[in-house]
Formats: sequence, structure tokens, C-alpha cells
Amino acid sequence: MDTFKKEISVNNEARLFEFRRIKNMSGEKFFITSFDSNRKPIACSLKQTDAGNWKLIPGSIRWLYEIEIELSDAIRETHMKG
Repeated sequence: MDTFKKEISVNNEARLFEFRRIKNMSGEKFFITSFDSNRKPIACSLKQTDAGNWKLIPGSIRWLYEIEIELSDAIRETHMKG
């Protein structure tokens, strides 16, 4: 699946995140879009580690690091489904 959406709780507020898989010569990553608490659009990317987890690319918005595990889990759950 190249795109999917997942609702994730951020500070007790449900937010919808859209995931897009991108593959190129430098490997595979997921580009993620959503909105912050002020409804301002945000975007970030995650790359897979050697351990199989997905990590935010350095320079992402600070509050995204608080939900990095949930973002990684959403990707892994979707990849396992196929």
C-alpha cells in the first residue's frame, strides 16, 4: 500500500495523519502530512532504521518526536497487512 491514513492522539486530541510511501535511489521513506493544533499544515518524513523501526528525519517539528513511536507503529502495521 503506497498511501494510508491513521488517526493518532496528540495531547489528548485525535489528529489524522496521511502517509505516502516514496521509493527512490536512496531507499524507502514515508512522507507524512497532517495539521497542528492551530490547523496549520505540517509535513515530515520517516526513514527505516537497520532495526526495522521508522525514525523521523532530523529537523522535524519538535512535537512530532513525542509521537514518533506511534508513527513508526502505524507504518509497520500497514506493511505487515501488505
